[in-house]
Amino acid sequence: MNGHAIRGVLIVCFCAMSAFAQDVDVVVVGSKNFTEQEILGELVAQLVEAHTDLRVERRFGLGGTGVCHAALQSGQLDVYVEYTGTALLDILKRAPGNHPDRVFRAVAEAYRDAFDCVWLPPIGFNNTYAIAVREDTAEMRGWKTISDLVPRAARLTAGFTSEFAARPDGYPGLRRAYGLEFGRTMDMDPGLMYSALAAGQVDAIGAFATDGRIEAYELRVLEDDRAFFPPYDAAPVVRGELLRRHPALRMALMPLAGTIGDADMRRMNHAVDELGQSPAQVAREWIAARQVRGRSGAIGSGQSAVRPAGGLFGFVMRRRGQVLVKTLEHIRLTTLAVAIAVLIGVPAGVAIHRYSAAAAPVLAISEVMQTIPSLAMLAFLFALYGLLGVVPAVTALILYALLPIVLNTHTGLKEVSPGLIEAANGMGMSGRQRLLMVELPLALPVMVAGIRTAAVWTVGIATLSTYIGAGGLGDFISRGLARNDARLTLLGAVPAALLAVLLSLAIRWAERRVKVWA
Repeated sequence: MNGHAIRGVLIVCFCAMSAFAQDVDVVVVGSKNFTEQEILGELVAQLVEAHTDLRVERRFGLGGTGVCHAALQSGQLDVYVEYTGTALLDILKRAPGNHPDRVFRAVAEAYRDAFDCVWLPPIGFNNTYAIAVREDTAEMRGWKTISDLVPRAARLTAGFTSEFAARPDGYPGLRRAYGLEFGRTMDMDPGLMYSALAAGQVDAIGAFATDGRIEAYELRVLEDDRAFFPPYDAAPVVRGELLRRHPALRMALMPLAGTIGDADMRRMNHAVDELGQSPAQVAREWIAARQVRGRSGAIGSGQSAVRPAGGLFGFVMRRRGQVLVKTLEHIRLTTLAVAIAVLIGVPAGVAIHRYSAAAAPVLAISEVMQTIPSLAMLAFLFALYGLLGVVPAVTALILYALLPIVLNTHTGLKEVSPGLIEAANGMGMSGRQRLLMVELPLALPVMVAGIRTAAVWTVGIATLSTYIGAGGLGDFISRGLARNDARLTLLGAVPAALLAVLLSLAIRWAERRVKVWA
């Protein structure tokens, strides 16, 4: 069976399982991997749950605009909140515009015609990019505009998200518009940029205008005096086919239209990033405030915004159910991947042992797979399959697990004494009998060591599967990094580490038993 056939079988099997497990009236709500997106995702999800009979599946923390848009096109997502400027430049590849209404109309028409997707009315705030510096430094050096940075930029270090560093509406365009060339730039997680700037680890960052940490960390947003950044009005984007089947969905989301201003969004982000509320809680408060007062409430203030008591232990206990679910998801990913890798890797190791000419190319290909960064591999497989979730994640984990399994199988068989092989041949054993009764049993300890290495690697790499919606403990790690919340990060990192240690110990025990038996 060739690679295309295997890929086709995997897609059919997983899609069939998914279709069997879900009913037809499910709305999949997505979000990117930063705080504001999770809040908006929760607002959309809770409004749909409150005002329709549809069941909502949340797929939050996805790895960026490209992933969300591709998932929307393929039907893996039904709705998520996007920004007009991002859609214009990143998806449609058009020149930036500065008039919000014209940009919205252009984006809405293009999405309708090209993708059969509907942009609902803007939510009300403009989360444009911004260049932020420390307030005390700006005051001392007289920095008020982005142009003021240009004379000193070569001596400054800037921190940018990976998207801002690469997109035409980010640093590349900023360099052209202002002639701004920082001496050093660092790719940073959105949740770490602000604290890094406040601590003096970088001199400037590519911030988000509605981020509550701008005020919390006493930062100054420099004026975009050349009007470079286009408008980034946030609005829900929905698959047209879904709206035609469920027209009530449009009315369910209308309470979002024009109701959240920049200051409201900053307060909501601040409530999550600095006051410890969950995105779901902030969304519930906003919906409740709308129902009671008919306007957005002051989210992030008052008693409800106080961080719950109980410290780290209390935090873990409140989320123990979520930790169990994510741990089981993680075990499912790693177990499935390692099992399939063993089924592929052991025969491959046997084959290259038997046919030594194939050893060098097979091992070289396996080694090359190890050199590909995990996120790049996930992004490539997502594009290849056109699917979010388990299929691309498990495929990536299999590819990373193959090398130690293939290599150790080959090495273990190679170390079998030639004298024993001659004795087996002298007893009249066939090649198959000799393999099953002599070579594999003697090679088994080395093979098990390879499986142990593959399993431990897989547990760690599986944490990155969150960026394509596969779930697992990486969900906590991603959200914790996005919010700079060490407790949330540890909620995923500690169980993942324990899982790797326990798995290693269990396989070591099996390895010792195998050695005794062998």
